[in-house]
Amino acid sequence: MGRLKAEILANEAEIAAAWAKVAGRSIAGGSQTEAWCRLWRRHVNADCVLALLRDESGPVLILPLAIHRHGPVRVAALPGGKHANCNFPALLPDATVATEDLQALLAALHRARPDIDALLVERQLPELHGVSNPLLRLNVRPNPNVSLAISLQGGFDALLQRSSGKKKRKNHRNSQHHFTAAGGHRLVVADTAQEAREMVGSYLAFKQEQFAKAGIRNTYAPAGVRDFFEELFAAGAGQTPPRYEVKALEVGGKYRAVMGKSFSNDTVFIDFIGLAQDELSSASPGAFLFFEDIKSSCEAGLAIYSFGVGDEPYKRSWSDLLTPTYDTNIGLTARGRLYVVWRNLRADLIRGIKTNDTLWPRVKRLRALLSRR
Repeated sequence: MGRLKAEILANEAEIAAAWAKVAGRSIAGGSQTEAWCRLWRRHVNADCVLALLRDESGPVLILPLAIHRHGPVRVAALPGGKHANCNFPALLPDATVATEDLQALLAALHRARPDIDALLVERQLPELHGVSNPLLRLNVRPNPNVSLAISLQGGFDALLQRSSGKKKRKNHRNSQHHFTAAGGHRLVVADTAQEAREMVGSYLAFKQEQFAKAGIRNTYAPAGVRDFFEELFAAGAGQTPPRYEVKALEVGGKYRAVMGKSFSNDTVFIDFIGLAQDELSSASPGAFLFFEDIKSSCEAGLAIYSFGVGDEPYKRSWSDLLTPTYDTNIGLTARGRLYVVWRNLRADLIRGIKTNDTLWPRVKRLRALLSRR
């Protein structure tokens, strides 16, 4: 029988007090923090709750949830939607969470919000900082996406020796020559709120153009999402140690590549990167920025550099750590159980397409073609 008490919090003051109890003591994914969840609630979806397990001293596990409709069903999912990846609940490292505790948490959620048909906790890491993810004891299945990362042990030179370093250094020098000819370059970390907002704004403009050309739905278009990201990184600007940081490559006085990062202890996660589609695209500003950022992460003494979910060639060229991610999809009503069956079948189909080296490139080309009609 479980020993922890399950609670569902919806009141803003109670939610803030729960986060304060675990501040500085818990580990969590970059999207499972007080700032991320508070700002998502403020700008995107006001219907957010905390599902938590507590002992006599306070919360030991916090699972933030945003409730929204998906077609005919109402689901509870992680705040951030597709923008939340490499997910891990806020958890005290020494907490012991039994399966019965998790089942009690599901029951508490259903009692508090019987209108919720399904719980969807997707793209979860199996462990973080050596601590296992207790949510994987529930109904779990592989997500179509894997997480790619680099071990920074041994420093930057050692990393290059095991990842085609000679070629990377040559490409880096070639890019630098192009940037010098275009007016010179500098790497800028936003240390003021205004700088952060400008960088995020440039990134969103880059992505809008990229998505339109590729025929992909713009996940930053829904109401409030832009404001959410601008405020999240503006609030993180200049913080020491950093929690959220935005960094840019500037060439000739213009941003050509912008990346957003989140930090969890000795691990840095790349939350996004966007590139300008202009005359310097062929000079590989994204690869240049990654080279410099990985180098600075080594110099800062970080242990893991994570590209997040999604398997792309540029990630593979660096990575030596491949981690499957997992979904915990649970129906809480009869309608929700049917929805979860459908969603799981869809995920199996997507995983089959993405792992097919012949079919996946064709799907991407067809998607881009259809977008231009």
